[in-house]
Formats: sequence, structure tokens, C-alpha cells
Amino acid sequence: MREVRDHYYKKAKAEQYRARSVYKLMEIDRKFHLLRKGFSVLDIGCSPGSWSQYVLEHVENGHVTGIDLAHSVDIRDSRFTFIQADILDKNVLSHIGCEAGDRGATGPFDLIVSDAAPKTTGNKFTDSQNSLRLVRAVFEIAKSLLRDGGSVVSKVFQGEDLQGFVDSIRKDFGRVDLFKPKSSRAESRELYIIARNRGGKR
Repeated sequence: MREVRDHYYKKAKAEQYRARSVYKLMEIDRKFHLLRKGFSVLDIGCSPGSWSQYVLEHVENGHVTGIDLAHSVDIRDSRFTFIQADILDKNVLSHIGCEAGDRGATGPFDLIVSDAAPKTTGNKFTDSQNSLRLVRAVFEIAKSLLRDGGSVVSKVFQGEDLQGFVDSIRKDFGRVDLFKPKSSRAESRELYIIARNRGGKR
């Protein structure tokens, strides 16, 4: 499919971000105020690296751990650790523990972000189910690696089972919202789950 070179694509090139998707996280952060100095952040599905770029700009002396199926992500920063892993692998937590090296890279994390998406088939039901499978894996990782009071941002495709999943995680977070950034393409069925304040009162 031909890449649509829209406003955000050109803006990302001009501002030296690796992908237009950075503006989705930027918009989410400005609305929900998720990033803080010193944060340890896990970026799931981090390739090609634009979300990690943005996070590194805001955590100062914090740390970003990126996970992706890709062989590498070209971010040369001592505050960034890359792990090649599949979050659907039942051993993903041990991959993080074995490869990350230090406590800042292995958690507990203050924030987990995920722009991961499945390969699309063109079938809306199948794509939404595959997306939800990834999101469930993100929140399973959060159960082990997200600190109390921490937050999760995860992309998900709209589908008939989405609301049921959102309702199921409300008990674990003080606030859960669904949000579509303006920088998402109009035809896209993507939304972002913003789950804040793990273990906090609603």
C-alpha cells in the first residue's frame, strides 16, 4: 500500500522523529500528563523508535526499555535498552529479566506504553481480535512490571469485545479512558486505552 505522506508524516521528517505516530503519544501525554522526570518506561512494540524518542526527551535521568520483534532499534542513548522479544511469548518476562541488565531496565516501571499492532488482514473482526490479544498481553505484563500508581497506554482496534475488556481492567486502575488522537488517520479504527493510577481508587 502506498504510504500517505500527510501533514504528520512530513512534520515527523522535519523534526527528525522516526515515524508520524510520535504525535499520537505527544497528544496523549499533553492531555493526560503521563510522563515525569526520572520515570522508568517500558515501550512495547517500540520499532521504529519514535515513541521511545519522545519519552527520552521527557524523562531526563530516567530510563526507557524498548521491546519489539525487530532485530534492533537505532537509538543510541545510554538511557535506552532494547530487547528483541515477542510479548505473546509466555517467557517474555524472563526475556526482559535476562536481557535488560539493570533494575532501571527491568522494572518496576512507572509507565508502560504500547503502539503495537497485529498485521492486518482486512477483516475487521479478525483484526480487532488480534489487536485485543496483543493488548491483553500488554496488561498481563503490567501485572508483573508496573508499579503501584503507574499507568498504561495501549493501542487497540475497535471491536465488539473491546468494551468488555476495558470494563474488566477498571478494577485495577483508578481511571480508564478510551481516546483517539487527532493525529490518527480519520479512517483508522485505532483507539488508545489510557489506564492510570494502578491500584488507586476510582
